[in-house]
Amino acid sequence: MALVSVIIPAYNAELWIAESIGSALAQTWRELEVIVVDDGSQDATPEIVAGINDSRVRLIRQENRGQCVALNLGVLEARGDYIKFLDADDWLNPEHLAAQMAALDGSTECVADCHWGYFLDDPRRSAARKEHSNKDYQDTLEWLVDSLTKDEGMMGGWKWLIPKSVLERSGGWDERLSLNNDFDFSIRLLLASSGVRFASEAFYAYRKGVSGALSGSSSPKAMESAFLTTESGCRVLLVREDSERIRRICANRWQEWLFKFYPEHRELAEKAELEIVRLGGSELKLQGGRVLQFLLPTLGWKRLRRLQATASTFGWHHIHRWKERTRVRKLSN
Repeated sequence: MALVSVIIPAYNAELWIAESIGSALAQTWRELEVIVVDDGSQDATPEIVAGINDSRVRLIRQENRGQCVALNLGVLEARGDYIKFLDADDWLNPEHLAAQMAALDGSTECVADCHWGYFLDDPRRSAARKEHSNKDYQDTLEWLVDSLTKDEGMMGGWKWLIPKSVLERSGGWDERLSLNNDFDFSIRLLLASSGVRFASEAFYAYRKGVSGALSGSSSPKAMESAFLTTESGCRVLLVREDSERIRRICANRWQEWLFKFYPEHRELAEKAELEIVRLGGSELKLQGGRVLQFLLPTLGWKRLRRLQATASTFGWHHIHRWKERTRVRKLSN
């Protein structure tokens, strides 16, 4: 029976780390090790991990150098033939690894996919997202195209059960990146593999609504990471297939980030606009509620984004956060 290494990068995760590790240890696939790489936590995370009485759990500590560095360190320390990434605040259903291993059926060239869903408090209440890409693919580029055009484009590195040889061939995690690092990683990973095998009994619960989470950051460092991962991921896609459909996918990806860059990060916004033009343009519209859609034709998206930025300084972000939690609660039930 092949050994699976579950790698958990952790930073100030004392509220959730025990449950996350517990979901890994509760797997019906018993041949596993759990490697927790603590990225310089300032809370009780390392003490909680060290206190877990299970010989399959290993704690590695590093100075705060970022998630990608922690993930790569975990891979270097892994003894397993297969790698599974698990965020410190997320959860795997007990059959997850067994289902993904069964889907691979001994393959060391393909990667295994899984169902996933959002949750706020109880991962067991999370509902699986219904996606077009929930199936096997011989051509991994087609999985990427379907995910980015027909689904939500969820590229989480945690989706995959990965043969270690495929992971090494992909180049691992880009240590320059923080926000949206999965976009670049999953593109390189899939294009380094020979196919996607979907495990219908594997489910990953993805926590939303965590205060201070990287996914919600709009700091200059986070936005620079978003720019770099989009640049790198799109470059790899275009090397594989420089076609109208791939150029449209990349232009749309840049457009999504352009809406987020502007107006606080104008230099990145200007660069993104140039990429969109170079790729042939995007028809994506700024998304929002009925008031925004009513005003959009008259004011234009840039003026609306400036209004949103101004409103945020007067507390609008609290309302936006409440609306986001309400949306996720509906999605998870």
